[in-house]
Amino acid sequence: MGRVALGLISCALTFTIAMAGVLQAGEKEDMEAIQKQLNKNVLEKPFRPGDAAALDAYLQQAIKNNTPPPQTQPPSGWQPGWTCNNLMYSFYQYRNCLHYYQYYGYYYMY
Repeated sequence: MGRVALGLISCALTFTIAMAGVLQAGEKEDMEAIQKQLNKNVLEKPFRPGDAAALDAYLQQAIKNNTPPPQTQPPSGWQPGWTCNNLMYSFYQYRNCLHYYQYYGYYYMY
């Protein structure tokens, strides 16, 4: 009787663990599908550097005051042939690149 009970308990425990693994696998697939949808939503939206008039006013004032750009070194990952449009992932990198370009007349060196 003891062995039969122990066998039933071990079988039930094995079944419970197996079902938990199946549920977790389904959750993982759901999470991957959600992440893909979020990535798609983000990539569909174009970058907007905020208020373009405020950015232009900032750049004009900086050039008028002969203020050097706050960033004189290219950001990490800068590659030959890039322009400020390649930095649209960050407003500050984009703004600093435009300031650098207007101040020096060329893009960052690499």
